Amino acid sequence: MTNTMVFRFLLLILTSIFGFEAHAQSPFSPAIFVNDKSITHYEISQREMLLKILKAPGNISELARTQLVEDRLKLAAAEDINLLPSKDDIRNGMDEFSSRGSLDTNTFIAEIGKIGVSEQTFSDFIKANIAWRKVVQARFGSRSLVPDTQLDRSTNSTGSGSGLRVLLTEIILPVSNNQKAQAQEIAEELSKIRSADAFSQAARKYSVAPTRTLGGRVKWQDLDKLPDVLKPLIFGLAPGEVTQPLSIPNGIAIFQLRGIKETSFRRPAAASVEYLTYTFPSQDKSTLTQLKIQTDHCDDVYGVAKNNPSHTFFRERNEPGKIKKTIRNVLAILDAHEKYFSSRDNLSSLTMLCSRSAFVPEEAPDLQKIRLGLRNQRLENYAQGYLENLLQDARITKK
Repeated sequence: MTNTMVFRFLLLILTSIFGFEAHAQSPFSPAIFVNDKSITHYEISQREMLLKILKAPGNISELARTQLVEDRLKLAAAEDINLLPSKDDIRNGMDEFSSRGSLDTNTFIAEIGKIGVSEQTFSDFIKANIAWRKVVQARFGSRSLVPDTQLDRSTNSTGSGSGLRVLLTEIILPVSNNQKAQAQEIAEELSKIRSADAFSQAARKYSVAPTRTLGGRVKWQDLDKLPDVLKPLIFGLAPGEVTQPLSIPNGIAIFQLRGIKETSFRRPAAASVEYLTYTFPSQDKSTLTQLKIQTDHCDDVYGVAKNNPSHTFFRERNEPGKIKKTIRNVLAILDAHEKYFSSRDNLSSLTMLCSRSAFVPEEAPDLQKIRLGLRNQRLENYAQGYLENLLQDARITKK
C-alpha cells in the first residue's frame, strides 16, 4: 500500500469518526435559551437526578426544565438590582438545606456525588433560591407587612364560624412590552387614591375590565371565594384603602375596598352538650304554665320535677353524635337555657339546652406566628405574580 493510499485510508477513518461525533448531541450543548442565557442538556440531567434524590412529585423531566427556566429569570432579576448572593450566602444556604436531612454539607455533597450529582448542581440550586428570596424581599417586603386590622380579623374569626363579605372596586390596566413602565407608574399613582368616587372615575378612564362602565364596582363577594393571590391583600384593608399594584398576565390589577361585613353567625362545633327533657300529660296546663314562666334556668326544673314524681325528667351531658337525632336537631337551634315545647300522643315535652362546651385550645394563639404566616402568604402571592410576569415577558426557545 502506497503512502497516498495509507493517507486516504486514515483520512476516511478520521472523517467517519469525527463525522459521527459531529452529529452526536453534546451534553454541554444548549437545550433551552431563556433570553440571552442558555440551559444545557447536562444541567437538565443533573437537575433531574437531584429532584429524584429529593423525591420531588410529578413529572421529573418537565419539573427540571421548568425549574431551570425559572432559575435563569430569578437570577437575572437579582442581577438587575445587584442582589446576587455571595459565596458565604450560598454556603450558608447549603448548610441549612443539608441540615434538614441531619447531615453536614460535605457529607450531603458526598452522598449525592455517589449518584452522579455534582457539587455545582447543588450550589446552583441553592443560589437561585437565595437570589429569589432577596428579590422578593426587596421588591415586596414593605407591602407584605401585616396591619393590626388583618391580625385581629384572622384571630377573631378562627373557629368563630363567621365569614366576611367584601365590596370592591377594580381597575385592570393593560400591559404591553413597550408600555410596562408607564402602566406601573399609573398603577402606583392610582393606589394612592382614597376616595370611592375618584377611584371609580379612574376605573372608567383606565380600566379594561368589563366593570369599567360601572366605574369598576363589583358586587358583594365572599372573601373566601376571592382568588388566593388577592385574599391576603384585601384582608388587611380598611374601607377606602387600595391594594398595591398586583401583576397579572397581560396586566396590572388594583382593588379598592368599599365595604366589609360579617355574614350570619354559624355556631362552632361543640365538644359536648348538656341538656334536659321533661315530659308530662298534655292536659296538665298548670305544669305547662309553670315551666314557661318559672323556669329560666335548667336548675329551676328540679323544683317542678320534685313536686311531680309521675312526670319524666332526664338531664345529661353528652357528645352531639351520641344524642338522639330528634333531640339533637332541637338543641341545634337553642342557646343556653332556651326552651322548646312539643306535644305528641297526649304528652307534652320540654327540651332545654343547659350549656354547650366548645373545643378549647390548650394555648392562646401566638400572634407573632400568625402575623409571620400572613406576611409569608402575602410575599408568596406577590412572588408568584411577579414570576408569572417575568415568564410572560421572557423569550424562551427550546432546541
